[in-house]
Amino acid sequence: MTPVQVSILVEPGFVPTELALVQDVLRIAGRLGQGIGFDIRLCTTAQTGEVEGIGGMFVRAQAPPRRDAALPDHLVVLGGAGIAARFEKIRTRLRGFERMGQDIILLSDAATQWQRLHPEVDKITTHWEDQQVRTIATCGQGGTRPLFTRTGRITTAAGMLSTADVILSLIVAPRSARLAQAVGNVMLMERIRDGQSQQPRSENDVDALRLARIETVILAMEDHIEEPLRLAELAKCAGLSIRQLERKFKSCLGQTPAAFYRGLRLRRARTLIEKTILPIAEISVACGFGSPSGFAKLYTAEFGITPSRQRAQLSGKEMPSHSHSQPQGSTHAPVPLSARSPRTSAHPAGAYETPVQGAWR
Repeated sequence: MTPVQVSILVEPGFVPTELALVQDVLRIAGRLGQGIGFDIRLCTTAQTGEVEGIGGMFVRAQAPPRRDAALPDHLVVLGGAGIAARFEKIRTRLRGFERMGQDIILLSDAATQWQRLHPEVDKITTHWEDQQVRTIATCGQGGTRPLFTRTGRITTAAGMLSTADVILSLIVAPRSARLAQAVGNVMLMERIRDGQSQQPRSENDVDALRLARIETVILAMEDHIEEPLRLAELAKCAGLSIRQLERKFKSCLGQTPAAFYRGLRLRRARTLIEKTILPIAEISVACGFGSPSGFAKLYTAEFGITPSRQRAQLSGKEMPSHSHSQPQGSTHAPVPLSARSPRTSAHPAGAYETPVQGAWR
């Protein structure tokens, strides 16, 4: 049987977790496949053959296939900081591959870029963190957060650990459902999640918070980032007194509700600094801080760096060579969701219809 051809597009700053999961799922599937094989190739638009991912991981990759060459059955585009800068050039070729019958899987930041350039497409899945950023920047609704969504031959996916579910569901299972389940068993996956499985609502979506009856409070905090609620209003959300609420927060999270709320707003501000080009002053207002100077002091105390310096570091053309200063998240490069304010969308109209061009570079 002819091996299934899978190309993985890796750009500088790619997410190593996603690369490892794609490779390992297909490697194990090939070992167990009983005649079903997978030919994996790494490709990049970078000028060098060596590509550095987040955390200093290097891989060797070749130039992507051209339209006149034999094309892979599947093209997987990894997330990461470098994909934003290159996506405008890449996406025209993705359109061409789609029209020629290739299946394309866009993970995490790649899915976010697809959404940014194709605002007229309703069903696009991104990582929950990116969806939060978009909701704030465009004043939209949060909506549902499935693990992945397939529209035609384009699949957009949350990425990270759900990458294994996507590859098993879309590449392995169509060849053999039993093989996909066998791979899941080897990888100690309790089950293979389908596209309708939901991502966490937020970083606070954990069972311990539900049991302590403070999940509703945290959800209220997340829904009122710009105009923070008073402590009495938060306590009312859970049907608790202020004293009871403070004890539960101290017991479960080791801090007061006020401190947790402030940290939540600061983390949201950091995400906006990382992933958008909104002015620092507007981020301060969008995250419920009345004074930009006061916001800067709190931000510096929390993260050890001023907001403006963080923005300056992240707006450079090159990724830092070490991961120690990189904050958590699915990406680390600013994404121009809005150039003016949280209430203004800067998405270009008609981007979906851009003509296909002949070369990647």
